[in-house]
Amino acid sequence: MAISVSFEIYSFKNGDWMLDSVHDDKNMAIHQGRMLIASPHHMAIRVIEESYDDAADRSFSKIIYKDQKGKDEQKPKKQAPKDKKSGGAPVKKKKKKKDDFSKNLIIMVISVGGIGLGLLALVAVLIAKFG
Repeated sequence: MAISVSFEIYSFKNGDWMLDSVHDDKNMAIHQGRMLIASPHHMAIRVIEESYDDAADRSFSKIIYKDQKGKDEQKPKKQAPKDKKSGGAPVKKKKKKKDDFSKNLIIMVISVGGIGLGLLALVAVLIAKFG
C-alpha cells in the first residue's frame, strides 16, 4: 500500500505549542514556518514530517525544521505533541493573562455603557423635539 506524507507546522505562542497548519509540500511548509517566526506573535516554530503507512497502520514523525527567537534566551520547555523523543515540562501560566482579561472586560463594559448612554440621550432629544 501507499505511504502518505504531510508536514505539520507547530508554533510556540502564549506559552504553548499549537498546530498552525498542515501542508503536503515540504518546501511550502518550511517557507510558511519561516514566515511565522518572522512575525512578532510566535516565539518558536517546528515543522514535523508525518508519514503514515497504510499497510502497517503506523505513523512516523520527525522534526525537519525548527527555529526560535532569541536563542540565548530561555528556550520553550513544552514539547510539540508529536515529538516523542524528549519529554517537556509544563510551562506555568502567567498571571498577566488574567489581568489583561480583566482590563479588557472593564474597557468593553465602559465602552458598551457609553454607547448605550449616547443612544439613550439621542432618543431623549428626538422625543423632546418631535414629541
